[in-house]
Amino acid sequence: MTLSPATGPYLAQILENSYPIWNDGLTPSAYARYWDAQIRTPWGAAHLDRVALVDGDTVVSSLKRYDLNARLDGRIRRVLGLGAVFTSPAHRGRGAARELLQRVLATAVTEGYELAALFSEIAPAFYERLDFVSVPLHEIRIAVRPSRGSPAVLVRAGDQRDLPAIAEMSARRSATTRLALERSEELIRFGLTKRRLLAGLGPPGLRQVEFLVVEEGYTAVAYVIGSEQDGKWFIEEAGDRDPAGARVGAMMQAMLSRLPAESPPEIRAWWPHDFIPPQVEVAERYPTNGVLMIRALTDGILAVPPLRAEDVAYWRLDYF
Repeated sequence: MTLSPATGPYLAQILENSYPIWNDGLTPSAYARYWDAQIRTPWGAAHLDRVALVDGDTVVSSLKRYDLNARLDGRIRRVLGLGAVFTSPAHRGRGAARELLQRVLATAVTEGYELAALFSEIAPAFYERLDFVSVPLHEIRIAVRPSRGSPAVLVRAGDQRDLPAIAEMSARRSATTRLALERSEELIRFGLTKRRLLAGLGPPGLRQVEFLVVEEGYTAVAYVIGSEQDGKWFIEEAGDRDPAGARVGAMMQAMLSRLPAESPPEIRAWWPHDFIPPQVEVAERYPTNGVLMIRALTDGILAVPPLRAEDVAYWRLDYF
């Protein structure tokens, strides 16, 4: 078997076989367009691809590769993100995914990556046998206290001009943690574009995406990116130049004030432990469904230091 770029007929096989698992409510054609649109974005064209382990004309196993950077204990390290590890049903149980991962990781070392990371949707034991270790991440369910009268901030729709300020706010937040992605404007735009593509390509009304900011002096000083599905909200990411996050809390009050006659929606988020706006209460905290796992690739990093959930800043907008 050989390792090959997943394009042309190989990509068609992967999309056809993986569609029943990861279609997210899209039609088969929209599912293919969703992938094609991602790799046509500026960030995706330079940092995202798919590779396949093939036997002749048949794809045996495949995965996505993301070229990322992360800050770990104060040092920037190049990270290979791995996603959508998938083995064709007819070839399961023969070690194909393990072989694919081993080949990809060996290649990553020669390409200068120091770490590999992935989100496991299965029991972590499979990846632990490949020396990956789990990094705890928490999801929270939050309650927003209603405002007394009109919310205290003016909110507008966010756009491209706000991305430099958002990247700056993100960098300030991650500087106080042990592990966080280095989030460029292009990476943030890519995550937002993915959410909008998923909403736009899906059935009408299934999903909605909101990007809202508060500005001062024509500069964004707080923002919220959220998605809505089945009447539930997920805060994909948020930020505030005020470390207390009061403007983010006021923005969420403003969002809820648009629904005065309805029961408050369920609101969930991946939220940094030290970033709880005064208008927000954590009603529940539990591990994320997808388990973040990480592995050292070079001799200079013998092992990933033990990490706690409060040591990590990771927004769901960057889930891969």
